[in-house]
Amino acid sequence: MKGFIDFCSRAEIRGWAIAEDGEAAELVIEADGAVVGTVRADSYRADIGRNCGFRLAFARPLERLRTARVYFAGAGEELFNSPFDLRYQLANPSPADLAWTHGLEMPPVDQMRLIGSNTPEIFVVQGSRTATVLRDYLCEFFGDIRPDCRILDFGCGVGRSLLPLARRHAAQWHGCDVNEHAIAYLGRAAPEIKTRVNAYDPPLPFPNESFDCVISISVWTHLPIGMQLPWLAEIRRVLRRGGLALISTSGPHVMGVRRRRGDPGWEEIFAEDLQEAGVIYRAYKAPGLSGVTSSYGLAAHDPAHVQRVWSNVLPVLKTGVRAIEAMQDLHVLTKL
Repeated sequence: MKGFIDFCSRAEIRGWAIAEDGEAAELVIEADGAVVGTVRADSYRADIGRNCGFRLAFARPLERLRTARVYFAGAGEELFNSPFDLRYQLANPSPADLAWTHGLEMPPVDQMRLIGSNTPEIFVVQGSRTATVLRDYLCEFFGDIRPDCRILDFGCGVGRSLLPLARRHAAQWHGCDVNEHAIAYLGRAAPEIKTRVNAYDPPLPFPNESFDCVISISVWTHLPIGMQLPWLAEIRRVLRRGGLALISTSGPHVMGVRRRRGDPGWEEIFAEDLQEAGVIYRAYKAPGLSGVTSSYGLAAHDPAHVQRVWSNVLPVLKTGVRAIEAMQDLHVLTKL
């Protein structure tokens, strides 16, 4: 059984679901704990190539809806991102937000899939939304993104966040990653961005105090515990005094997601376990990840642990819970 809630509002809910026997799934939908209807997932979905879509329009708009839960009738198993919290409903980018894609060579499909962007459309939307969040955080603490501001995207990959930032805002943009194929793509597609390949272990190929800001999205979510503080210290080394680091982590709310998704090693881990441990890491085999030379997997951090432990290296100024794609927490750190 598997499925996903694509959209939820106070007027309707829609998504897709596939039953274990391959037949059209019968679903139960709850709103704030009360059953509001049942629906059969049997409409055709071109993106999946089968009849598995569902949509339920509520009899009347629900004035105070906060969470929606969708599960398979009888089995009770929930869809991947159920319960769905409307506080984290993601807005689609406006046409102006997407202007950075004009004339851009899209990354190779295999490289996009490595970061969970399975199509160019998903890559563009995810990048646009994340770049908007990062811009807002930079402007909150810097006042503006100035042309003389030196900003590094550490673990930039094929530039999902870096490309929209660099094409929207004039600054001195840099990127580095262990994946030489991703860096080669950025060299072709955006030669105005200065990019480097870095090793899987510190140090970075930059002098001390090279940058006003270091951005790192979906890097600490994969680092083994023994590499996390050394890399944080390396970020501190390349930051100028008063500079900022914007680093994302996965918080307690992803424990249920990882269990339902079947991620190896996360089957019996709950939010309470993460709050007690502070940080949890489980390795997995990662074929096709160029540049990865030792353990690689999934990590999760309790925000209290980040505040308590990371502040010994770089003081934490702010944590935006689920600020990145309604999934990852974003921490703002500074070098005093």
